Amino acid sequence: MSDPNGDPIHYNLMLTHKYIDGGTGLNYATFTQTGGSSFSVTAPQTLGVWKVYVYAYDGHGNVGIETRSFTVVPPPVNGTNVGRGRPATASSAQAPLNGATFDPGNAVDGNLSTRWATDWSDPQWIRVDLGQSTTIRHVQLIWESAYGRAYQLQVSADGTNWTTVYSTGNGDGGVDDIDLTGTGRYVRLYGTARGTTYGYSLYEFGIYS
Repeated sequence: MSDPNGDPIHYNLMLTHKYIDGGTGLNYATFTQTGGSSFSVTAPQTLGVWKVYVYAYDGHGNVGIETRSFTVVPPPVNGTNVGRGRPATASSAQAPLNGATFDPGNAVDGNLSTRWATDWSDPQWIRVDLGQSTTIRHVQLIWESAYGRAYQLQVSADGTNWTTVYSTGNGDGGVDDIDLTGTGRYVRLYGTARGTTYGYSLYEFGIYS
């Protein structure tokens, strides 16, 4: 982009999540200018369609605006998601709303348009039965806006006695990609502190061998 009068141009980038949750605010984007009018932008963690506004200023009160949309998706994970389609149980599930259900099976169906959601209390958990003893090397948690701040990932041979293989008290939602090592037939996410006043809500609980 160039100015017809040869004036230097400076830029600002803003993001909106209107198409995700209806919000009307604009947030400053973290970006690096990589060329005359090209930029490297740090994408938000929240999944869905975002719009970026590029503002170009000439220093004399004139501004040009360009907009583009982009979709934030989970990063791919190498390996097999051994939890997909397996039986899942949970401590609770929210009642159906407007035709949508929030059963624990939604977190292992491979569909990012469905989710598991809990009662609005602590603790809460979801357990996946892998059918046989399996070595787990990675877990991907794809949170809805109601996420877990403090939680543990646990494995078990019998679904009763649990070994913790990962623990955090600093969860911030979005997508959590966690490398770990554990072996068991059952894998459980055990949440002890919610990140919001709502419950825990997962689009997907990916378990990779």
